Amino acid sequence: MRNKMLLSAALILSVSMACPQAAVASQNQSEALDTDLRQVLSEYSTSLRESYYAPENSRSLSTLPFNANDQLNDGLVTTDTNINTNVRTVEKTENGYDLHVDVTLSTELEADSGTEIYLAGQRTDSMQNSWTDEHVLHVVPDSGSSSGYTITADEVVGPDKETSSFTTMDSSISNERTPASLDREQSSFNLEERKLMESRADFGENSDGLNYIKAMNYANRWTKNDEMNPAYPVFSQNCANFVSQAIHEGGKPTHPRLWFYSTSVPSLTARGWMNADSNYTYMKHYTNSFTSLTNVWKAWQGSLLYVDWSSNGSIDHTMIVVGVVVKDGKANPVIDQKSNNRYQITLTQSLKYAHDNGHNNMTWYGLQYRYD
Repeated sequence: MRNKMLLSAALILSVSMACPQAAVASQNQSEALDTDLRQVLSEYSTSLRESYYAPENSRSLSTLPFNANDQLNDGLVTTDTNINTNVRTVEKTENGYDLHVDVTLSTELEADSGTEIYLAGQRTDSMQNSWTDEHVLHVVPDSGSSSGYTITADEVVGPDKETSSFTTMDSSISNERTPASLDREQSSFNLEERKLMESRADFGENSDGLNYIKAMNYANRWTKNDEMNPAYPVFSQNCANFVSQAIHEGGKPTHPRLWFYSTSVPSLTARGWMNADSNYTYMKHYTNSFTSLTNVWKAWQGSLLYVDWSSNGSIDHTMIVVGVVVKDGKANPVIDQKSNNRYQITLTQSLKYAHDNGHNNMTWYGLQYRYD
């Protein structure tokens, strides 16, 4: 049976009041364990960084979502990378410990020759991206290790299911959907389209009151450091909640029945706000800010992408497009999302991760931002 460790000052203080000598021993043991586990995480971060640059030579048990070669295939040259670990909890097991750790891969990138980067309405020569997942590291004693422990397994924890809402969508709203193709050959980005994108760098709000620059800037603000805005509710799964926030911050007012949020009672938040499937229905049929996309690779900045992981007719996930990387004339949307946190990752990286995790029968949908 696993017992969650509470290595807190309050626990040590309560022990010291009952038995000062025992408290000193307990504190010393906790500090020694803390030092050892920090060393384990330091070694783990180093191995992941090595894996990023040379995955074929890595001894790491973990598989990174992407590596330097994957970035280069997207036309992006890695200039720096960092692995950050944030411990959530430590659990005692029969033969060691389970460390629940948020692991973030962050990279600094530059455009390779022949590659163009567009972010938040501007053309740029460089960009950043990051990818965060919760990992469970199984740690056991090892006298041969410098830290005294070794990692025997590394499991990535998938996102939670969406929180239920007490609200329902209006049955009178059409549920008609337009699947978007994943055919990369249709993703050419011609000179006329590039000029059009550059001309919209300072574009204001459209006729429906939505400013895509403000929406994208909001998405980047809260994904760059893996944070949630305390002015909004937080759920176990926040993809649609986060997309709704970005669109709302971009200028779209809430709807009193179909698209609103509640911070005092989060479960009263509208399905159209917090549920990916209902969010698609609302954005497509109840706003005038988007049109259907026939190909996901054509998603320009400010667009929304949705995916049904198993093609069962119910959309599971959504994300917002905040940029485009163009290599050899082909567009690659850059996306932000929550649950789990992704900051300025390419669609190719998202698709690779989905395929690596067994999602081989997906249906994608796209809503293109209307500039008029």
